[in-house]
Amino acid sequence: MSAADDSVVSPTPPDTGDVKSCPSAPCVEGALLVGVKTESGRLAYVQPPTKVDAAFVARARAMGRPEARFRFSLPCSESGCPQWTGSGCGVVDHVLDDEPGVQPGSLPRCAIRRTCRWYAQRGSLACSVCPGVVADTGGTETYRSARAAAQAQGADS
Repeated sequence: MSAADDSVVSPTPPDTGDVKSCPSAPCVEGALLVGVKTESGRLAYVQPPTKVDAAFVARARAMGRPEARFRFSLPCSESGCPQWTGSGCGVVDHVLDDEPGVQPGSLPRCAIRRTCRWYAQRGSLACSVCPGVVADTGGTETYRSARAAAQAQGADS
């Protein structure tokens, strides 16, 4: 996919076969590092994604929960994942429910879009919210959007 194609809004994601990529996988050896959380809480995509080795995993875990600071990708494990609803990933549906009125816009440069589970499931709407997804927020909450996090902080003040 060329850089020019990255900004095209596609209402219907292409069928890329059976193997989908989880855009928010755990930090394990062999995963792809696809993004780093910025100070604003949004994702900065790593270009190109970098395969994570055991040394990276150890360093990242020594500094706290890596999934709260980085985004990783692995093949989607479907029913092997607690987020699986039986027909898709519940994370992207939950985040889009937190973000009513989201409109598709310019798609971020993403190396896994072609195989991304969220994109296959919800198209460009998933890409619109993806940079704001914070994984592993601690406590009982595993995922939330950046907007929901900001609203929660405002309520705590």
